[in-house]
This record gives sequence, C-alpha cells and structure tokens, in this order.
Amino acid sequence: MTRLSIVIPTLNRLVLAQRALQSALAQTSDDIEILISDNGSSDGTAAWLAGVSDARLRKFRHEQTISVQAHGNFLVEQARGEYFLGLSDDDWLEPDFAADVLALLDRHPGLPFIYTGCLTHYAQAAVPALCGPERESGSDFLAAFFAGRREVCWCAAVSRMADMRAIGPIPPGRIFGDMFFWTRLARRGDVGCVARPLSHYSFVTEDNLSTGTPVTAWAMETRLLADEVLQAWPPAERHRIDAVARDMHAFVARSTANQFVWNALRGAARGALWRSLPPLWPLLWRSPRVWPRLALALALPSAWTRRLVLAAAGRRGRQR
Repeated sequence: MTRLSIVIPTLNRLVLAQRALQSALAQTSDDIEILISDNGSSDGTAAWLAGVSDARLRKFRHEQTISVQAHGNFLVEQARGEYFLGLSDDDWLEPDFAADVLALLDRHPGLPFIYTGCLTHYAQAAVPALCGPERESGSDFLAAFFAGRREVCWCAAVSRMADMRAIGPIPPGRIFGDMFFWTRLARRGDVGCVARPLSHYSFVTEDNLSTGTPVTAWAMETRLLADEVLQAWPPAERHRIDAVARDMHAFVARSTANQFVWNALRGAARGALWRSLPPLWPLLWRSPRVWPRLALALALPSAWTRRLVLAAAGRRGRQR
C-alpha cells in the first residue's frame, strides 16, 4: 500500500493548481500517490491536465461542478494511501513534506493525525504556525489549540485513512470539512507534529472559501465544532473541563470577530455586517480583546482595514 496520498481538488484556478501540483510532484519521497481532481473548470485546466503525466499521478474530472463537501468525500474514497493529505489548489508543499512526515510515522507508528509547521501567507507577509511537541495526547493537543497555542492548516495535516473513513463522510451543509475531520481524529489517539514549516497556506485570495463564508454561518459552525469536542471530552480528564470550556468560548469569539474582518475585506455590505452583530453579541461581549477587530470591520474603510491587517500579519511573522 502507498503510504501517503496527496490529494488536490481544483476549480478554475489554473495557475495556482499548477503550482500546487508541481510541489507535490517535487516530493523527495517516492512512497506517495498524487490525485488531482478538476471540479468542472472552464479556464483551461482540463487541457493542461491532459498533458501532465507521472507514474505517481491519477487525474479525475467532473464535467459538472459538485459541492465542495461532495468533492472532498469523492477524493477520500478514491485515495489508496495509508495516510491522506488534502492540498487546496492555492496551497503548496516543501519538497521534504512527505519524507519528514513519514519519518515521524516510522518513529511513532499508527498515529491517527499528524500536522507540520506551516507558513500562512497574507499578501507579502508570511506567519509561521504555532506547533506542539513531536507527540502529545489528543486531549492535550485540542486543549492547546482552543487556547491559541496550536495552529493547524489542512494543507499541513496528514490523517490516517482508516480513521477518516471510520468517521464517515462530511455531512451535508458543513462548512469546515477540514476541522470536521481533524477534531475527530485527535480524539482517536495521540497527535504527531513536525514543527518545521513544510507547507504554505494562502489566506488572502479573492475566492478563498474561508474568507467568503458569511459571519453568522461561520460563528454557528465554529460553536458547533467546539461543543462537539467538549461533549466528547474524555471522562478521565473532566477536571480540565471548565478551563477548556472557557478557552473554547474565547476561541469562538476570536474566530467570529476575525470573520467580520475577512467578510469586510471581501466586500460584504457594511449594513449586513451590522445586522449580524446583535444575534452574535452573546458570543462576543465577554471577550473584550475581540472588540478592536469588530471596529476594523464595522467602522473603518476597507482599504484601511486591509493595510492594518497586513501590518499586523507582518509583525506576527517577524516576532515568531
């Protein structure tokens, strides 16, 4: 069995998909397969893919575009590797990604979930993700994530295929297929980490799914995911539940406030953002640290907001 499947879904982003696929083909490990699936592109992607060949590569095309969730479920079913990496078409890998992950699995066999360091790109700013130790319990990892001490990008997350299939397909209507899986994978055993930045996540793009999700939908699903983790918290660690619950509330508030900013930068109507605020206020008011982010989204011109966001990203990148 191939050890790692690198899976690239794409739709109408030819130049970006070329970069993503080239980074997968450049892996120094041979114990991989690469799947790329064109979800009905009309920009020349099909013609380009017809001319690409490699023994490790399998190609798919959907003539009619299907939902993001259905496309993700399709690719999970097609993958043949022991482990799975979902690489969005606007993200890319360092050449040693697969080799370093597989070396970690040689040291710690059978981990259900592994993540690596990642650089998140905000225009010209690159911010390194916060990583943990090479191995920690799933509950320690989840507690640290919701406390803001771990950062996970799907393009840097490797999941054991048997566990993904046991969890089942992404339910209809879910927005965060990545978080749906890895919050569950972390409950199934220890979590591994390669702390080197081996992946690249493009955040500020015109058609980024995350930044375009309406703020109310984002807040509701973020809270749902946090509640699911809390409800499944190990009985042996109930002594931590109050602290974890507080951190989860702060995480939902912080994430929701950020989404106000991303919606504003994507051109959401200011009036619509203001109307979203009252029903979400119970999630936000007890977290004063999020108020400046709301002010960015609701009060400042979008050009100013963008400059401030990029300046803050640049500072974080330099500090880390």
